[in-house]
Amino acid sequence: MAAYGFNPDFLPSAPSDSSSDCSENPYPAFPMPMPVNTLTPMYPPLPQECRRPETCTASENNKAYYWVDTSVYGGVPSTALKGGTDVDGDEIYVGRAFHEGDLIPAKVIPAKNVAYVAYGGQEVAKDCFQVLCEQRFKWVFTRGGEIPPGAVQGGHTSDGEPLYIGRVYYSESFTVGKVHPSHGCLYIPFNCEEKSFHEFETLVLES
Repeated sequence: MAAYGFNPDFLPSAPSDSSSDCSENPYPAFPMPMPVNTLTPMYPPLPQECRRPETCTASENNKAYYWVDTSVYGGVPSTALKGGTDVDGDEIYVGRAFHEGDLIPAKVIPAKNVAYVAYGGQEVAKDCFQVLCEQRFKWVFTRGGEIPPGAVQGGHTSDGEPLYIGRVYYSESFTVGKVHPSHGCLYIPFNCEEKSFHEFETLVLES
C-alpha cells in the first residue's frame, strides 16, 4: 500500500465549551513533555493544564516522527498525520492521550474541537492530547494480534503492554484507534462506544 504524505491546511480550532455526550475524567500530565512552541504562532495559547516544559523534539535526533502537545483550544501542525475521515467528511488525525493510566492512540477531529480514545467499551472525549507529526509512514493490512515489523507504538497500558496505531473502515468512516496485541484486535472510539475489529490496518514506519 502506498505511503501517506499529507500536508493538510486548515484553520485552527475554535475554543471548546467542553460539552460532550460522553463522560471524561480529568487529564493527567504527560510523563515525557513535548514543546508547545512547535505549533505555529497563529494558534491560541494552550490552557495551563495542557502546557508542558520545553524539551528537545524527537526530530532533532533524526527520527522519522515525533509527538506534539496540543488541545481542543489549539490546532494541529501542518506536518500532522492524517489517519482518515469521519462519517461527515471531517478529517481525522493520528493522536494519543492519557486515560485511566493508559497512554492510548486517539482520533483527533479538529473540526469538532475534540479527540477521542476507546476505553472500557466507551468512546471517551479528551481536551488535551498529542498529535503525530512527519510523514514517512504506510498502512499495512493486519489480522488479529500479528503486529507487522516497524509498527508505530502509540502508547501503552497501565501495566506496560505496548499499544499500536491502527485504523479501519467502519460505517462510512476511516477511523483511527488502538491495536491491543494481547486482545488480538483493533479498538476504535465510535459514536460513544468502543468497537473491536480483527481485520484492520496498522501504521508502520517506512524503512
